[in-house]
Amino acid sequence: MTTFPLTGYRPSTPVADLLRQVATQPDKPLLLWEDGQWSYAQFADYARRCAAHLRRGGIEPGQRVAIIARNSAWRQAWQYGAWWIGAVEVSVNYDLNGELLRNVLADAEPAVIVLDEEFRDTVSAAFPGHPTLLETTGVPGRSDEVCPQELDELAGTPRPGDLASLIYTSGTTGPSKGVMLPAGYPSGHGYSIRHVLDLRPDDVGYFVLPFFHADFHVVMAAVVQSGSAVAFRHKFTASGFWDEVRRYGATWCWVVGFVLSAVMAQGIEVARGHTMRRFLGAPIPEGAYEFFEDRLGVTILTMYGQTEADGPTFDTFERRRRGAAGWPSVGFEVQIHDDDGVALPPGEPGELVYRPRYPHMTMLGYWNRPDATVAAWRDLWVRSGDQARMDEDGFLYFMGRMTDSIRRRGENVSAYEVETILRRHPGIAECGIVGVHDEFSGEQEIKAFVVPEDEDRFDVDDFVRYCREHLPRYAVPRFLELTAMENIVRSAGTGVVQKHRLLSLREEQRRAVYTIDVSPEQDRLSDGSVPECAKAEGPPTRGAAT
Repeated sequence: MTTFPLTGYRPSTPVADLLRQVATQPDKPLLLWEDGQWSYAQFADYARRCAAHLRRGGIEPGQRVAIIARNSAWRQAWQYGAWWIGAVEVSVNYDLNGELLRNVLADAEPAVIVLDEEFRDTVSAAFPGHPTLLETTGVPGRSDEVCPQELDELAGTPRPGDLASLIYTSGTTGPSKGVMLPAGYPSGHGYSIRHVLDLRPDDVGYFVLPFFHADFHVVMAAVVQSGSAVAFRHKFTASGFWDEVRRYGATWCWVVGFVLSAVMAQGIEVARGHTMRRFLGAPIPEGAYEFFEDRLGVTILTMYGQTEADGPTFDTFERRRRGAAGWPSVGFEVQIHDDDGVALPPGEPGELVYRPRYPHMTMLGYWNRPDATVAAWRDLWVRSGDQARMDEDGFLYFMGRMTDSIRRRGENVSAYEVETILRRHPGIAECGIVGVHDEFSGEQEIKAFVVPEDEDRFDVDDFVRYCREHLPRYAVPRFLELTAMENIVRSAGTGVVQKHRLLSLREEQRRAVYTIDVSPEQDRLSDGSVPECAKAEGPPTRGAAT
């Protein structure tokens, strides 16, 4: 297996990477899904058609093209089509609705919104009056309706350092921030992942997470650069995981904690005859190494990453340690700093900071947020907002978020945004949102501490309906605890709820605790199974909301 250098790397862009492969292996499969596949040449042709359609609509380089769509080949064609002409694609989480969706679209100011038909009403309600909504499906005309020479020239126009993507990540003391990614970001991180996984032309990846994350921007670049293929699902299903691995001959998969946990719950027998050789992702839940590596022979490689930089640390085949989150790649310097920005010795916990050794490997900044950009790049290090430590051998150990954010089912949930929406409920006087550990996924579940206006008249079922109407699926709290106003204490400087006070309430300070049944409409896996969730701390529940 290869080691992990960026030796020989030259900055590139996803469209340039694609066209190089089309020139050498046009008919080789690139994208595989349940009822179809596209070759490299087909994908490039459809991306070119999308580019032509956008140009006919007057889209200029630098203008934003928002995409709100489930995983599909057409979704990717529109993304690459936007990049083709130098536009900025805005990958929007399709679970957003109401105020959270409106905030994102108002901030990004897209010239056009490309969407699946199922999201048209949601977008129209949240952001009424947008003049241009395009559906993702169908062939948007022929690419030769725009001057071929113009398209060819535009394909080479975006430079690796040009703004190419906006991806919104959870805010901590304000609305979600748009992370500005350069055109060279997918190609640079794709190059790293290609070497970490030792991708060859005969490899087939399997991707089950949403495409709107930075992860798939990077994964597809790695696939294209290696001349291999990737299969995907519109939505993850645990019961069909091994069947699809065998069907596609998949050799690797990008994972997060809940995916590994759900697949483990299916048992060993269903994995017989699998072709999988390695997983890459984080976090790694308890028991995963024993199940996948020791019993199934699948190597688990883990990493640390965030939208601002997708992989400052990785495992490699030759150098890895169970329980760690990899070690610094040669593309990054990584340190642990104290509150004053001083590097800490091995073993001491502090804030994880990093900076690139190569160009275009980190964000350009936060869209419309120069203050947040300056704060994130303090002392010429990217401040991750995560607590970690490093051992004497350079392995990184992730310890949790330092910011007011919760990691749930692969999504970062802003406690600030959830609290802001819950406080608008007419029956809620105050609230605080915290994360509680979920043993199933190794991530977190959401717990809401709520101060009712009138506890005797507080309707829990109405609270659940309100959450489902105003919050994305993944942000609906799993647990609800009613509490007193004196228990919700906010920091004087930031206004952030002091979460440690809520998690350390004494027994006599606690009131009713509810477990919210989110499984029927919210968190049931697509195969119908319901994972076990974390248990709420405190006294026995007074009831269960459905």
